[in-house]
Amino acid sequence: MRNLSALSAAMVLCFLVAGAVNNPQTETQLWEHRNLGKAFYENPDTHVQAVEELRAALQLAPDSIEEQINYGIALLRAGQTEPGIAELLVAQKHDPKIPHTWFNLGIAYKRAGDYDKAIQQLRGMIRLVPDEPISHYNLAAVLRAKGDTQAALPEFLEAEKLNPNLAGPHFQLFTLYQRAGDHDAAARERQLFEQAKKRDEGAAVPEDMEWSFYAELYDPPVPRPSAEEEATRYDDRAVSSGWDPASSGMQLIDSEYAGRADLLVWSRDRVALFKNGAVEARNTGLESLKDVRDIAVGDFDNTGLAGLCVVTGAGASIYRNSKGAFVKYLDVPNSAGVTRALWLDYDHDYDLDLLLFGPEPVLMRNDGNGRFEERTAAFPFVKGNALDAAAFAIRGDTAARDVVVSYAGRAGVLYRDRLNGVFDAADIPALAPGTAELAVQDFNHDGLLDLVSYGPKTYALLNKSGDFELAANAKTAPARIRADFNGDHREDYARILPDGSLHVYFNASDQQRWSTVRIEGIKNLKQAAGATVEMKSGAFYGKRIYNGVPLSFALDSRADADTIRITWPNGLIQNEVHQKSGETLKIAEAQRLSGSCPMIFAWNGENFQFITDVLGVAPLGASSGDGNYFPVNHVENIQIPGAALKKEDGKYRIHISEELHEVSYLDQVQLIAVDHPAVVDIYTNDKFKAPPYPEFRLFGAREKIHPVRALDGHRQDVAQSLSRIDQNYPTGFAHNTAGVAELHALTLDFGQSAAPANHAALVLNGWVDWADGSTFLGQSQNGQGLVFPYLQVKDAQGKWKTVVDDMGIPSGKPKTIVVDLDGKFLTHSRQVRIVTNLCVYWDEIFLIDNAGAPEVRLTTLDAAAADLHFRGFSRLIVDPTRQQPERFVYGETRPISDWNPTPGLYTRYGDVQPLVTKVDDKMVIMGSGDELRLEYPAEQLPPLPDAWTRDFLLRVDGWAKDADANTAFSQSVLPLPFHAMSAYPYRANEHFPDDGEHEQYRDDYLTRPALRLIRPLAEGY
Repeated sequence: MRNLSALSAAMVLCFLVAGAVNNPQTETQLWEHRNLGKAFYENPDTHVQAVEELRAALQLAPDSIEEQINYGIALLRAGQTEPGIAELLVAQKHDPKIPHTWFNLGIAYKRAGDYDKAIQQLRGMIRLVPDEPISHYNLAAVLRAKGDTQAALPEFLEAEKLNPNLAGPHFQLFTLYQRAGDHDAAARERQLFEQAKKRDEGAAVPEDMEWSFYAELYDPPVPRPSAEEEATRYDDRAVSSGWDPASSGMQLIDSEYAGRADLLVWSRDRVALFKNGAVEARNTGLESLKDVRDIAVGDFDNTGLAGLCVVTGAGASIYRNSKGAFVKYLDVPNSAGVTRALWLDYDHDYDLDLLLFGPEPVLMRNDGNGRFEERTAAFPFVKGNALDAAAFAIRGDTAARDVVVSYAGRAGVLYRDRLNGVFDAADIPALAPGTAELAVQDFNHDGLLDLVSYGPKTYALLNKSGDFELAANAKTAPARIRADFNGDHREDYARILPDGSLHVYFNASDQQRWSTVRIEGIKNLKQAAGATVEMKSGAFYGKRIYNGVPLSFALDSRADADTIRITWPNGLIQNEVHQKSGETLKIAEAQRLSGSCPMIFAWNGENFQFITDVLGVAPLGASSGDGNYFPVNHVENIQIPGAALKKEDGKYRIHISEELHEVSYLDQVQLIAVDHPAVVDIYTNDKFKAPPYPEFRLFGAREKIHPVRALDGHRQDVAQSLSRIDQNYPTGFAHNTAGVAELHALTLDFGQSAAPANHAALVLNGWVDWADGSTFLGQSQNGQGLVFPYLQVKDAQGKWKTVVDDMGIPSGKPKTIVVDLDGKFLTHSRQVRIVTNLCVYWDEIFLIDNAGAPEVRLTTLDAAAADLHFRGFSRLIVDPTRQQPERFVYGETRPISDWNPTPGLYTRYGDVQPLVTKVDDKMVIMGSGDELRLEYPAEQLPPLPDAWTRDFLLRVDGWAKDADANTAFSQSVLPLPFHAMSAYPYRANEHFPDDGEHEQYRDDYLTRPALRLIRPLAEGY
């Protein structure tokens, strides 16, 4: 409970001044340090790191009161009392009206036993915020410690009055009354104390009488009005007449994918499309429609042109769009009687499915390639006369898209998206029967999307993280349908009046600044249906759902929007900063990599060199696209050339960083020295493939036999590109941005003289542009599926015959795999064909004529030191054509990325050497931005024989789990994997070891909550 009204103006002014940095690049760095410092401060294991980040923020903005206060508070939280007090005293001298300095100094002096200074500070705090109970309590506690119980008593009573649920004041009053001989008052306070303690037993956070809102970092909840709340003048234009108000409806559509807002209007006997909201279009193909109940707009075939689902009394029909002319594509079976339609990618496979609500609801799953399949049983429909439906994320920072439906004869229903195509249904009592014309708005600007009904009466429901309650005096938008119809970047709105006339109200305010945002998906659907767009401009904030039509936002009086934040339908976040107002901002989805595996960097004597990724063989919970999950290996041996790993100070140093949106579980990490004759190159048998998993095995190449000819899918000879490792990859196949290619072949001819004894092995270096689990799901639905590479040779009739059904692939970034062809050639032909529809890019391919074991000496080293810490994210270089592997620049880091770490408990930072030396299910659990630094003792390796050389293997035992919407348990660290599990997700009768040893491990190490690296643009998350 806090009273900010007296301080509001001063706090807002201070907040805005604190953020004022002239250089945009410096301002970006400042916000990065602020946000990361706040994330560290909130985490009990990272207070020292919070000090470092907030010190860096203060160095960038040395005149900022906010930075100085937060640096001082962080010092106190980290146990550095004297410098923390010093910083806060300086800040207090500059601005004595900020309560945070008084409260934190009072607590610091109290803990130090300097009671006079503590009293001075706490009294100052109470003058500023008289209704803050913790301050009264601590003032009373200090007065009592000094022996002044007469002055302490009224302060304890005031704390009790301000918050009767606090146990502390009741206990103190009990002891005071007991000593004073007032036994009745003492008994009353004791009873109240016991009741409060009982309530506190079930609390997530126990009572802390030295904590209040003002103990946290100074980030005052400044009012965030939207500029739309300013008086707006509209020009009313009657566009059309003759509509039946009782059966009418409207939807926005960009009918020609031109970046404009058109208006689709219907009632029982008529449908019309109005270009730019004003000019009725001709020859739309909709003129003859009658008895229309509802129309839903959605680009179900991802052409960029939004199609329709038209609901009439006879049922639902799907229409394709040909630049504003609509043609019926199919009639939905068993849809008679449905009343509302909603396009929604319910299973997160990058295509829009169709939900039809009514007495007999229907789910039509979009299987891609123009096919729909009835899957009604997969959705927990509530039967009834549905009046309207809306899809949005009721909480932020998620790929989930929840659905709210209103009904004629019952309360509304929330269909909660649990991902993996699973929903559950719950009533919304506040969404009254008969509610229609639902709109999704953030009318209180707290970052959570709320609900507004515009029919038959207007009322608003406030979203409290999924619980909806009536909101009094909500400042809602003037109408459900609003957009920039005339292209002046200001938001207009449309209504059908009771007399059946259609009116568009054009924004005519000259004093407001507006900006329009148009976004386009690349990996996500082109129209980015379901994305959220946030705009922050000074103290103005707005959040909207994008459904294929540009959005207009009000700004403050400055020329720029501070930040535009897009949360794409797959959950990735994209920030665009310093965008100009008064124009349409066209923002394409940035090419990003969200999930892969942890990255390995090795010290090469000069710098940390990127080697490759690891645990691509162990994608925990990854969807195989057919309702099942990939079985996963848990051991991978990563080849490290001797030139890439050099000892320094007697140690080999390897860093494993978690750069992406995933969780890594590392149980054992060993370094294996591979000593061998210098004239032989050594390769491992590791690769990604289905069981049986590759056994540990080494191959030796004394002589490389490159193909004399290599034909890609277009019959182009690419042998030269495959003759050496030079990142010159043959790319002769069509593919999309999701990692799916056309079925294609690479045909290799090694010449008939190669491998005459037929004991060959094929060595291939390359990388894979991995499709995610949601893409696997989509491919499985369209009947094609993803085809992992298989290998064919010529038989006696000269026909291709498959001899290796699953040859395996490199598990992610560039790696070398080996395919044993011992005895596989069926004739003298040494032609090989590799067939797949994955995006596998080969660099060097050659044959060796002996697949036997080479002469090697292996020496295994355990880590002498292992330290886990937060590092941040390497600069990522992504090829926009997706024909080169991503590159990670280790020497250039940023503290934040495009996602927050997966929620859950991670391994605490610091020494983790005991966790990585043996396989025991005691894992180092890493989240986004974490790094594991390993050191291996070089002195334990034997000297090399003459003419021998030394390479290395990094043997990693563990798993990696990405955050894809169709990955099992993708939104949590739990459940933990373990070696004895039969699969992941594992069966109900299986569980992570719960013996005393593993319970102790969890208590000692798994104590660090996930960091919140990306802060909300508005309060309320």
